[in-house]
Amino acid sequence: MSQKPLFPPARVVPLGGGAKLIFCSGVTARGSAAAGGSAEAQARECFARMERALAGEGAGLGHLIKITTWLSDMRHYDGFNTVRRAAFEVLEVPPASTCLGGASFTTTDCCIEIEGIAVLPGAS
Repeated sequence: MSQKPLFPPARVVPLGGGAKLIFCSGVTARGSAAAGGSAEAQARECFARMERALAGEGAGLGHLIKITTWLSDMRHYDGFNTVRRAAFEVLEVPPASTCLGGASFTTTDCCIEIEGIAVLPGAS
């Protein structure tokens, strides 16, 4: 029997008509090759992990309506912003986005954490 995760990567709130509201837990590059690397590499890993969590619910980055990002230092902003812009460049309207600096993380090799809220429309 597999052990359930202590905190899941995403929680779903069912909405009417089969639509879903998806809350994605904050993701870091912890445990990946990007950990300890540049803000750009860590941001790419964060978005890739978020994309996998959303895919598990039948959604993708294009379903995000809001992201919140924490940086250990605002000097990482330009690197994060480059990756964020690329992640959403195909969307007519990107998600609302908040970024805060001065965060402390559970490991010293992470400088960024991103969480998101997505809406997956129901069948029409």
